[in-house]
Amino acid sequence: MMLKRWGSLLLVGLFAIFMLVACSGNDKASTDEEKPDTSKEEVTLKFVHWINEDVGKWESVIAKYEAEHPGVKVESIPLVENMNTQDYFKQLDLMASAGDDMDLILFNQPQELAKRIGAGLVEPITKFTKAEGMDINKVYNNSYPAFNGEYYGLPMKNITLLVMLNKAHLDAAGLKIPTEWTWDDYTDYAKKLTTDKHYGSYLHSWHFFHSNLKLMGKAKDNLILNEDGTSNATDPTLRASLELRNQLENVDKSSVPFTEILSQKLDYRQQFFSQSASMVPTGSFMISEWGQFTPEFEIAWAPWPKTKASDEAFAPMSGDLITIAKSSKHKQESYEFMRWLTTEGIVDQGIFTPAWKEADMSKSLEAVVNGTKKPDAIHIESLKNALTSVKPIEVIAPPAYINEAWGEFGAEVELYLLGEQDLDKTMKNIEKRVQAVVDANK
Repeated sequence: MMLKRWGSLLLVGLFAIFMLVACSGNDKASTDEEKPDTSKEEVTLKFVHWINEDVGKWESVIAKYEAEHPGVKVESIPLVENMNTQDYFKQLDLMASAGDDMDLILFNQPQELAKRIGAGLVEPITKFTKAEGMDINKVYNNSYPAFNGEYYGLPMKNITLLVMLNKAHLDAAGLKIPTEWTWDDYTDYAKKLTTDKHYGSYLHSWHFFHSNLKLMGKAKDNLILNEDGTSNATDPTLRASLELRNQLENVDKSSVPFTEILSQKLDYRQQFFSQSASMVPTGSFMISEWGQFTPEFEIAWAPWPKTKASDEAFAPMSGDLITIAKSSKHKQESYEFMRWLTTEGIVDQGIFTPAWKEADMSKSLEAVVNGTKKPDAIHIESLKNALTSVKPIEVIAPPAYINEAWGEFGAEVELYLLGEQDLDKTMKNIEKRVQAVVDANK
């Protein structure tokens, strides 16, 4: 009887212990559900670029990402305040040589990216896109080529080259906003827009751009070097580009002379917004990137001019590319952030026109325009036409020494525009100097 009683008590005790353990286990599970797992270390991504907070509005965009991705912090690091990309790349190279931490790097053109790929600064992302099953060229308007079969970043903003015009000057001259035109039309407009108060056109001291207007608008073979590293300086369209600039500045005197650009250290924003020049070939970043200026007039926009009226309408397109630093310890998190920033993020940012094809272009443009200091200054219909009526030119992976070739080109162009040598001599010297660059880099 006593044994039976102790047995019963033992069973009751064991049952009580079991229940206590079970209940304490449930309490633990309940507590774990209420509290997030803090065992995973917080990741901070260092994002270096040149776009200051006033223009980029990074804080609000990053805050949204961080709220949706607990455990990930993103530090926006503009390396320069003046938004000058040449100064930015100097600082970037100094950081890299010092071994400073960075995870995400912004680039503005393939040539600059090519140099840093060669220096081992940037990580290929093809393995991430393949794992996701994502085709960059289907998802984005991509202005960056693959380098040796590898992609090194995702396109962020899309910049389409176009012509920016002073609509008040057009109206005064009785000229319509061009919806489709040629460089001959541009020359004619420049003459008609020139008065004793302003020039019809302004071309800056960027010879790879404003001394190369016709070549860069070709559907393909549009650089001074070919993809295989050989010279393209013998292309007759390059010669025609120099003739065009010389015609505008030195014959028609309808574009600001190169001598004034150099001696007065002129700037294209200052020339356009002060109404000293009526037209400037530029990029769609100028929808909002006005610098210190606020226009006192309405800005009209025209598509990139064609060489011949029968040609298809093409335009050079470029844009910023966000990449992963090879030294980053958080490459997967970096890729996830850049995918978001180049899609939902850039749309929410409302500062730039996105390269993401799924973005609603009308809404994106309206957001960019409404975010400017003076939305009424943008002639929205002509802007939409300038951006949507052209096809992108072919993009190649340029040789790493292409900037060296452009430098040799520019040195000869200046002698020509300043009247120190004729066009024939200029072209012969350009061909020799560019070939010398090619030979030195074989």
